[in-house]
Amino acid sequence: MATSKTPNAAAPSAAEAVAPAVLRRAHFLMHLSRAWDSRFEAMARVGRIGRWYSAVGNECTTIGTALALGAGDALSTVHRDLGAVLTTYLDATRLAPTLFDAADATAWDALRPDPSALLDRLASQVFGRREGFTRGVDRSFHYGLLRPEWGIRHVGMISHLGSMIPVASGLALAAVQDHTDRVALGFIGEGATSQGDFHEALNFAGVMKLPLILVVENNQYAFSTPLSEQYACARLSDRAAGYGIAGETVDGLDFEAVHVAMRAAVARARAGDGATLLECMLPRMRGHAEGDGSYELIPPAEREGYLAMDPLPRFEARLAALGLADAARCAKVQETAKAIIEDAVERAIVGADPSLDEALRPVFAPGEVAEAFARMSTEVFDG
Repeated sequence: MATSKTPNAAAPSAAEAVAPAVLRRAHFLMHLSRAWDSRFEAMARVGRIGRWYSAVGNECTTIGTALALGAGDALSTVHRDLGAVLTTYLDATRLAPTLFDAADATAWDALRPDPSALLDRLASQVFGRREGFTRGVDRSFHYGLLRPEWGIRHVGMISHLGSMIPVASGLALAAVQDHTDRVALGFIGEGATSQGDFHEALNFAGVMKLPLILVVENNQYAFSTPLSEQYACARLSDRAAGYGIAGETVDGLDFEAVHVAMRAAVARARAGDGATLLECMLPRMRGHAEGDGSYELIPPAEREGYLAMDPLPRFEARLAALGLADAARCAKVQETAKAIIEDAVERAIVGADPSLDEALRPVFAPGEVAEAFARMSTEVFDG
């Protein structure tokens, strides 16, 4: 039987306090991520789309870490990291101008493209439409977006999730080889830390002092295996010492605690002081995938306890205590986020279907191999 290990993190000190502009942006992005999840969860339940992997409950962790990145830093994501993708891709101040002041815009925002167009493309990707990132070849988050002129270097997931940890280390190595101070942020669940890739990637990151921050989203059940059957150490962050890197465990429901820990990890990485293993403790608020039955394996009383730990009301209570949001502001943020997501979804639903020509396009970089593959594919279909 798993029990919650979520610590009660203290509020940041005055020296570590999170700027109001960051908190306002986080608030909107959390609601944007939640509205996206709610819409696609509803469609999955009635068969409008296939499987859906919910990020509900992970918003403070994914957004709290991604908001500490800068333009040009690398991002590696898996199933439940929608919040980090939205944070990295979108200029929130242009997407929801009624919620922000001009001073809330960042230097990175000036590089990013029209946020509505990019959100439409992300929705088209999930629906398998021609305007998606993979042009309709699939309908998932198995894609990447490498646009250095936008400050975006995002490598999406493959389903063998542990194999994404060496990818994140590779992104960090690329930053070193390019002689930059960029960092790489990778996400993984606690289940994948039992795979050999975890050891190999962190051992490599420790030896090479790579600017990697690996965030473990520890929702305490992996697919359906409780912590007591997953590992024997008290905290996964304890493993960091064996690799010669920094390690920390924080309450993944506490945005400020996550963001402050991530800022410290980024500062270490940029200074050349190596990698960080950041474990964020989270409640299991959804199953592995919508409708797969994995959530029912958790005892009912425990499920109820997890659902009561929703980070959004907790974060809004914190904003109210800081004088940054009252009930009217919170309602406006929620309504604005829902309307933005609804518009993007409705446009994607009626988007163009993929074409056969797109399905046959080479998957290699331009060159002789790509040209040979294209010729071969054409001959097969023409024959």
